[in-house]
Amino acid sequence: MGLFQGPAETGPRALGHRSILANPCNPKTLETINLRVKHREPIRPLAPMATLEAAQRFFELSPGAADDCYNAYNYMVLAVKARPEAREKIPAVVHKDGTSRLQIVREEHDPFTYAYLKAMGRRVGVEVSVNTSLNVGSPIAQTPSQALAAMKRARALSGIVMIAADGQAWLAWRPQKSTDDQQPTAAINGLLQNARLPLREIYSSR
Repeated sequence: MGLFQGPAETGPRALGHRSILANPCNPKTLETINLRVKHREPIRPLAPMATLEAAQRFFELSPGAADDCYNAYNYMVLAVKARPEAREKIPAVVHKDGTSRLQIVREEHDPFTYAYLKAMGRRVGVEVSVNTSLNVGSPIAQTPSQALAAMKRARALSGIVMIAADGQAWLAWRPQKSTDDQQPTAAINGLLQNARLPLREIYSSR
């Protein structure tokens, strides 16, 4: 599921504004995203976004980064060692060497993405999501038209939610079979409905 909201991030990482989200609990997620979404080498790793509580549960955070509640991990630039439970529960975001490139999401910085992670906790039992940049063979999408073009190129991307500054939301979607991989889609759609944001369908394709 793609998420397009607010201004684009500055730098090489998507941090919840231009992101492709996926279920970290499915061990096939890495293969699916690399081969059927991003069309890239199968060895490319995926990174986790998590609430602070989930980050402390699943990863060994450095004491040297503890100042200001581990804000050094806000930008998906530092690798951490995954705990044994992470290898079991969220295998899609644990690298072969047992590390993960972590992003901690704060409610005060990104309330929608934080609410999405809390919803993932209710649905799959972990406040964690795969987070990779919203692009397919191109730079990270900057405009709605670029986001839609990326979706058209990605065979296995179920849809994209785009949220405007005034709270209006648009859904571009591709009908797919119901699987565990649809948990991010369901979590986001549930948030939009609960917030009573106007949701408009702008594109669908089989």
